[in-house]
Formats: sequence, C-alpha cells, structure tokens
Amino acid sequence: MKRKLLGFMLIGLMAFSLAACTSQDKPKGDDAGKKTETSQTENTKENEKEDAQDSLSELPQIAQMGTITSDDASGNQIGIEVKGATEKDTQEIVLNVDENTPVVDAQTGMKVERSQLTKGTEVFAWVSNAFTASMPPQTTAYVILINVKDGVLPNYLEVDNIEKGESETILSDKPGAKWSVDNNLVPISLKDGKETTFDSIQKDSKCLVWPSNEQGKDGAIKVDKLLVLN
Repeated sequence: MKRKLLGFMLIGLMAFSLAACTSQDKPKGDDAGKKTETSQTENTKENEKEDAQDSLSELPQIAQMGTITSDDASGNQIGIEVKGATEKDTQEIVLNVDENTPVVDAQTGMKVERSQLTKGTEVFAWVSNAFTASMPPQTTAYVILINVKDGVLPNYLEVDNIEKGESETILSDKPGAKWSVDNNLVPISLKDGKETTFDSIQKDSKCLVWPSNEQGKDGAIKVDKLLVLN
C-alpha cells in the first residue's frame, strides 16, 4: 500500500471541561441523558489530549513549518511564524541555532548558505520536542529545510543501530523506526556534497532520509536518498 512518511507536526488539541453544577435536584428525562453523554464526550477528549501529549513527549524531534519573521537570520536565533488551522492557532516560535546547524535544500539535498534564510522564506525545521515557557516559545533546531515541495519532507534521524546485510542496510533511529537503504544507493556527505560510504555512518550519526512510497521487509521504510549531516 502506497505510503509517504511525513514529519511529525506539533499537535494542538483543545480540551473542553464540563462545568460542575451544584444542585439539590436530580436531572430528569432527556436532560439527564444529555448531561451523561456530554460528560462521556468530555472524558474522551481529555484522554485523547493526554495520549497526544504523551506521544509527543516520546519523540526526540518534531517538524515545524513556518515563515521566517526575523529581519536578520544570520544570528543564533531565527523567528518563524507557524500557521495553525485558524488564525487564532497561528503563533511565533524561536529556533535556536548555531554555526553548525545544517540548512538543506529539500529538493537537491545540497547545503544552503544561511544568507538564503531571509524574512518571508518558508522553512521546515526538525526541532527538539522541548520548548521554553517564554513567549514566544524557543526550541533547538537540528536541521532547517527550504524548498520543500509536493509534501515530500526528508526525515531527520539520529542513528541508534546499523544492520548491514547483503543487499540492504537497515538504519534504526532512536524512536525505533527502521529505514531500509539499498546497498547500491550511495550516501552523500553534507560537508562537501560528495559521495561517501556506509562506513561513515555510526551510532549517533545524524542523517536526513528521503522516504520512498515502498515499504521494505519487517516494516522498514525504503529510502530514496540518504544525506549524512555530520
């Protein structure tokens, strides 16, 4: 079955709480049924919110899409406006970066100079799931992507395990996902844009993988392109 893996996006769920009403009279007829149904609905939504928050906290990184709002993106902080489903949900966040934060063209897989990150540029960023309580919230960016098209978002991963087989190499990331890389596919190094080998990929190596529409054996996701970031 065709599948395209998209990056995890920050989940914002609204929970409604049932107002408690202290009354001596017991609800009768339809009113009692409606209140019971409402209470069950509210409990379900609250559980969904907690499950979403628990799942999010287990992810080491999440994807954020937004438009650069900083007049100067060459410093250690880049402001982006993250658009929500409604104007009310739209918010600004600050990406903390340094000189080693990779900036990559999602179409070519090539390194991009920070000077191309100008105000109004649309970016995707793989960031830490930890945000400050300040306003606007701040988080650390692991990699920034520009020129993301057609819903194809390269996935950022930190390698936890490597299994080298005769025809493929399986990379496992820290959340537990497995990525199947054909041994005929040549990894590219971001440092110089040149071809490298699988030997350059070790535990804790940081990579970008472009998932294909195919699934390999044992649930592994096949990879069309592999970029070694460090």
